[in-house]
Amino acid sequence: MSTWVDRQRPLRLAAYGILIGLLVLAAIPVYLALDPSWRPMMVRLACAGAVTVGSIRVVRGVRRTTDGHSLSPIDAPPPAPPTAILDEVFLRRRDELAYSVRSRRYFDAVLWPRLLALAGTPLPQPPGRRWLTRLGPSRATLESLIAQIERRA
Repeated sequence: MSTWVDRQRPLRLAAYGILIGLLVLAAIPVYLALDPSWRPMMVRLACAGAVTVGSIRVVRGVRRTTDGHSLSPIDAPPPAPPTAILDEVFLRRRDELAYSVRSRRYFDAVLWPRLLALAGTPLPQPPGRRWLTRLGPSRATLESLIAQIERRA
């Protein structure tokens, strides 16, 4: 059973043939009117244009035929690994610890009051860093404070 596209293919090819013939007939007077030193370059340009147009058509045809086909399991990219879903509270506490290590002001304003509230009893204030006074307490110091709070609980 032939489709409309299959019936139109011979007509389309005939139309392209006639169009190419007309272009060649129009190019002959232009070729003859050119200075003989320019003729080889113009022939090369015309051939390059024909090859370019033909290549574009071939690439489009190949893309059109391969777009409908699915990839084989071998060629398909591997599936993305599932992302770990972490609790929002955990993520906020982790970020608070990270910010507290980087900023003494953040540690004093946000994390230290929370640690005191968790401890219930007074904790020794962690010392600042020797040379870098802007930085908060080190991770090891924070770890020991949290361990003290856990032992009391």
